[in-house]
Amino acid sequence: MRIFIGALAALSLAGCVTVNATDVTAEISAQPSDAEAMAIVQARNTYYEQLVALQDVDGLIALHTDDYAIFRPGKANVEGEAAQRDYWETAFETMNGLSIDEKTVFFAGQDTIISHDFYQTYADGASIGGGQSVIVWKKVDNVWLVHWEMFN
Repeated sequence: MRIFIGALAALSLAGCVTVNATDVTAEISAQPSDAEAMAIVQARNTYYEQLVALQDVDGLIALHTDDYAIFRPGKANVEGEAAQRDYWETAFETMNGLSIDEKTVFFAGQDTIISHDFYQTYADGASIGGGQSVIVWKKVDNVWLVHWEMFN
């Protein structure tokens, strides 16, 4: 039983294991845990908050996939780099801070994470808005980027 539990632990920690039995190789890709997803999203959100504080439009655009979209309530979607640039430049007319509190984060496949967050926006340290968001993170060239975003 200890050997079985040890083998399961090794598989869950390895992420990708190659098994060779009589010259036949099979690759097994273990699904990362939700705790790993949470750690990834927390780190990326911390970076996101820093970019907002710096009002770094180029950095924020780089944090998103090329086919990124924001689905906004009651407004047109934000799609494409020009629309993203306009979105952030307009937001920075009134906002210069953001905090994100991750609530539910899980993998939806090897290269996709979905997070449900509470967010708060600030102007010079004073709260000016907030709500909830659902964000789809996509791994592109081994980097986690925001792919789709919806908020209220």
